[in-house]
Amino acid sequence: MEEQFYYAYIDTVVTGVLLVFRKRTRSLVIASLGNDKQLLLDKVEAFLKRYEKQDMKYKLRELKDTEKYKKSIENYRIYLEKKMPLPSGAIPFEFLFGTEFQRKVWNELLKVEHGHVVTYGDIARRIGKPTAARSVGRACGSNNLALLVPCHRIIGNNKKLTGYKWSCKLKERLLNNERENEKNLNRV
Repeated sequence: MEEQFYYAYIDTVVTGVLLVFRKRTRSLVIASLGNDKQLLLDKVEAFLKRYEKQDMKYKLRELKDTEKYKKSIENYRIYLEKKMPLPSGAIPFEFLFGTEFQRKVWNELLKVEHGHVVTYGDIARRIGKPTAARSVGRACGSNNLALLVPCHRIIGNNKKLTGYKWSCKLKERLLNNERENEKNLNRV
């Protein structure tokens, strides 16, 4: 059996993004940040290979006809460049990969509001695993849906920025952009 995925790479003023969509559902399953398209593509291909099974092969192809995915791609660009929170469902996505624990963490991360931060320990307590802050950190590092699952909004218990899969410098920029946007929204 074979499952097909399509990818599109977009450049934004903040960073580049490799978006991977599942053909069957048209949902975003991977959003990876970085300015080196080939490096991101190589990492996604290696990631998909790790999840292949004997009876299931994953095929990744460049998205040539973007019409079916145009709205999701444009919404992602708006989210990243305009620093605006998107309404729920603006970009259909699914957790195709990940353990039960990771999905539990990611679902809890979805509740962290635009412009706010919480700690790894906060998330651990919210999911009923108060001593699992480090495991929450590892789950954040396994997040494949950059920005949509806002692991950039999670900070250390000491209130400092800690690791981010796509760089702490980018994490800081994303948080500053969100805070700036929140201030502007509150002035209106």
